[in-house]
Amino acid sequence: MRTIIKTTLLIILTLLIVLPSYAQFKVGVTGGLNISKFTVSDDNYEDYINNIRPGFIIGPTVIYNVPKTGLSFDISALFDMRGASSKSNINKESIYCNSLQLPFNVRYGVNYAEMVYWFVFTGPQIGFNIGSSESMIISGKSKNTGHVLERRWVNQSTSSSWNIGVGAIVLEKVQVRVSYNLALQKTAIIQQVDLDDGTSRVLTDGKAHACQIAISYLF
Repeated sequence: MRTIIKTTLLIILTLLIVLPSYAQFKVGVTGGLNISKFTVSDDNYEDYINNIRPGFIIGPTVIYNVPKTGLSFDISALFDMRGASSKSNINKESIYCNSLQLPFNVRYGVNYAEMVYWFVFTGPQIGFNIGSSESMIISGKSKNTGHVLERRWVNQSTSSSWNIGVGAIVLEKVQVRVSYNLALQKTAIIQQVDLDDGTSRVLTDGKAHACQIAISYLF
């Protein structure tokens, strides 16, 4: 994980230093919808968080265009909210992942009739958890000990993912894009906590993927 984060940050920093000398760039504001899909490694716990809930992204975006190549790059700093619902019949709890996401995408595109720039893109994304790190999934008493047990979704402090998608820029001002964000490593763990004796154990780990629909206004 640390290697992925360090490598990605180094690439972004290098491009920020090198590209402005010959690249054209635009600054904009991005907002959009997250259609989240949470998964777990152990199928025994899949039903706890199988429901999909909408979330959102919002934040600044910088786009670097390399003239006469069709290539461009974008870097964003996005507040990202993803959510799911517990399917438990006892507790109908909401599960959230709130984070600061730093996507870096490589793009290739073509102009159509000098009005629309169509492009495809892909690239890594680094996330940093912000806000509350835990969401309760289900609680109840153990049949063996009678202790009160809670199962919790516990977000990791950092995460890595990968983007792939398509988009268009209309009249050099409005960008619309659709993408899928695939979690590369665990976003969280599912932890069981015994509230009576204070012990805990990890049951499995989870990932928060998302289909994203975003609009950017470019200045």
